[in-house]
Amino acid sequence: MGLRVTVCLLLLLAAAATKSQAQTFAEWFQQGKTQIKYLSRQIAALTACEQSLKQGYNIAKSEWGAISSVKNGEFLLHRGYYRSLRAVNPLVKDDADVASVQAEQQSIISQFTSIRDVQGLSGAEQAYVGSVEAKVLADCVADLNELETVLTPGRLVLTDDERMHRIDRVKASMKEKYVFSCGFCSNVRLLALQRIHDNQGIHILNQLYGTGN
Repeated sequence: MGLRVTVCLLLLLAAAATKSQAQTFAEWFQQGKTQIKYLSRQIAALTACEQSLKQGYNIAKSEWGAISSVKNGEFLLHRGYYRSLRAVNPLVKDDADVASVQAEQQSIISQFTSIRDVQGLSGAEQAYVGSVEAKVLADCVADLNELETVLTPGRLVLTDDERMHRIDRVKASMKEKYVFSCGFCSNVRLLALQRIHDNQGIHILNQLYGTGN
């Protein structure tokens, strides 16, 4: 009798334990399913976010590329424009008539050379003529240097009109010095001749009146 009771108790305890364990596994399995579902939702949300970020990046990249293309295009246009301003238009160069400017300079040099040792002038007068010659020739060199700068590609950034304006200014400056030199050197020669004539007259008078040597 006691043995039967003991066996029954053991069977009841085993059944209870089995039922309790079955409930624990069921609860654990249910929790696992819930976590998997939650993780699946998180993965789906992250995937959607990643796709949205990729689309946004691609759109931004496309817009940046378009902006960059516009800027690069404008830069190339500006660079081309400034390069064209550094170049010298052949028509402008032909119109400069450099040969005439150089010919006027050579004429100025020749005129001053012809009166450099003229007779009849005092030492002070010869020094003055020499200082005028030095100033005029220095200004001629400055004009030619400016003309060379204007006509040399890459030296100045100028439009054709601006370049022509500076060329015309140089030509006018050289022409002014040429005209001045012609008049100045002619007056120096006349003064020298007058001095020689006066000296000869004085010498003749001295001979006539016996006052000379």
